[in-house]
Amino acid sequence: MALNVFDHDEYRPPVWKSYLYQLQQEAPHPRRVTCTSEVENRPKYYGREFHGMISREEADQLLSQAEGSYLIRESQRQPGTYTLALRFGNQTRNFRLYHDGKHFVGEKRFESIHDLVTDGLITLYIETKAAEYIAKMTINPIYEHVGYTTLNQEPTLKKHLPHKMSKCGFLRRILCRHSGRCFLKTCSWQLT
Repeated sequence: MALNVFDHDEYRPPVWKSYLYQLQQEAPHPRRVTCTSEVENRPKYYGREFHGMISREEADQLLSQAEGSYLIRESQRQPGTYTLALRFGNQTRNFRLYHDGKHFVGEKRFESIHDLVTDGLITLYIETKAAEYIAKMTINPIYEHVGYTTLNQEPTLKKHLPHKMSKCGFLRRILCRHSGRCFLKTCSWQLT
C-alpha cells in the first residue's frame, strides 16, 4: 500500500486574527519624501529623506500630499539636532531624532529610519483607533510577556519579570494565561 504525501495539503497553523492585528495591517505605510537637491553636511546615516535645515512650515508643505509621508530635517531652533517630520492624522508631527548606531525617538532603537517610521505609524494608528481597548487590556493583570513571534511560529514564553509601566509607545505581544490568545499592548517593560 502506497502512502501519498501532498505538499499542498500540509498543516498550516491558524493566522492570528484579532482587532489589534487588523488595525496594525490597516495602519498607514511609510512614504519617504526625498530631497531633489544635494544637501551639504548630510549625516552619513541619513539618506535622501534628509532635507537639511528647512522650517516646520516647509516640512508640513512637503508632507501634505500623503498620510504616512516623512522626512528628516535639521532643526532651525537647535542647529546640529535632527527632527523626524511625520504626517499622521492630517497633521505633521515632529520628533527629535537621535542616532547612536541605531535610530530612535524614544527608548526603542531601529536599524533604519524606515523601520522606525513603520513602528511609529502602527503605534499611532492603534492608539488612535483602539485607545479604550488597550486601556482595558492594561488593567487586567492576567497577561504574560512573550517574545517576538512570526505568524507561523509558536510564541516562546519568557520568564515573567517584575515590571513597571511607562508610556514609551511601542508594542509588545502578550499572551493571556486564561484564554491562550495573543494581544498587542503598548508599553515598556523595565526591570525594577
